[in-house]
Amino acid sequence: MLKCPSMWLQLVLGLACLGAVSLQSLQSFPKLCDVNNFDDFLAQTGKIYADEGERAYRESIFAAKKSLIDLSNKNADGGFSGYRLYLNPLADLTKKEIATLLGSKVSESGEKYTNGHINFVTAPNPASGNLPESFDWREKGGVTPPGFQGMGCGSCWSFATTGALEGHLFRRTGVLASLSQQNLVDCADDYGNMGCDGGFQEYGFEYIRDHGITLANKYPYTQFEMQCRQNETAGQPPRESIVKIRDYATITPGDEQKMKEVVATLGPLACSMNAAPISFEQYQGGIYADEECNQDEVNHSVVVVGYGSEGGQDYWIIKNSYSQNWGEGGFMRILRNAGGFCGIASECSYPIL
Repeated sequence: MLKCPSMWLQLVLGLACLGAVSLQSLQSFPKLCDVNNFDDFLAQTGKIYADEGERAYRESIFAAKKSLIDLSNKNADGGFSGYRLYLNPLADLTKKEIATLLGSKVSESGEKYTNGHINFVTAPNPASGNLPESFDWREKGGVTPPGFQGMGCGSCWSFATTGALEGHLFRRTGVLASLSQQNLVDCADDYGNMGCDGGFQEYGFEYIRDHGITLANKYPYTQFEMQCRQNETAGQPPRESIVKIRDYATITPGDEQKMKEVVATLGPLACSMNAAPISFEQYQGGIYADEECNQDEVNHSVVVVGYGSEGGQDYWIIKNSYSQNWGEGGFMRILRNAGGFCGIASECSYPIL
């Protein structure tokens, strides 16, 4: 199981294992350490249930997930799997409750904006044969720390949209600026998005092309949809805190070579994937390869920030929006060149500055 660092190191890293707190009140969910049973889980998350019946129900969910995690990690220890799981604060939630985090949704009103959109040439002077074998925008300084979208808020689409744009702005300007997910959650409904009820990264880019987006420090994230405040947070003309794009481009579904080309030469990609399996929810590290994620449609938006290979397996590096206490510091490695694993190559786009 995950070991707790010393208290001094916890404070330095901001990764303290928390107790007696409400998950819903956190900007990030707590990092759980050495969870051996349900009592440990409750002590570290601070969760309190309405009655004993509810507690027993939640403990049964926890026990089933713990059994799956233990079996999965046993397979990893035996060399039969390349990824590991661990118990995190989502371990007592039902599939329906977890689905509130999975907000990648296309809509009829949104598709009227994207229908007929041009699939632009995705890299200038493509040089596929000369692409690096591995690439990571984190190493270049072009990725902001993973945030937490919040329980009950399916705003992953806004995190994917801003994450991709942040990387492309960095490549163009050399400056890493955090952009406001809240701006999109509050203001982009007319483009087919539904705030915390879901949306789509392409609709987010449509909005930014027409209206721009505010810096995150001017328009902070709240984990709730609120009244649009873009005008009052943008500053006085010339509205220096507003970022705009010329357009956006999409990747032909399934074209992982083109994805690699864009990531290595232009910047990160906003992509959809299927994040419904428990193994995704409770992922700790390694190259994710659970075939269960190929059984359903895509439902979650992430940012592809790099790629590489390890032990003969190619992988994508994705940035999630479950906080830095999920996965590999908020990131996941997922199989690459494996038929668009988990649907990762089915819906990818990026901004054109």
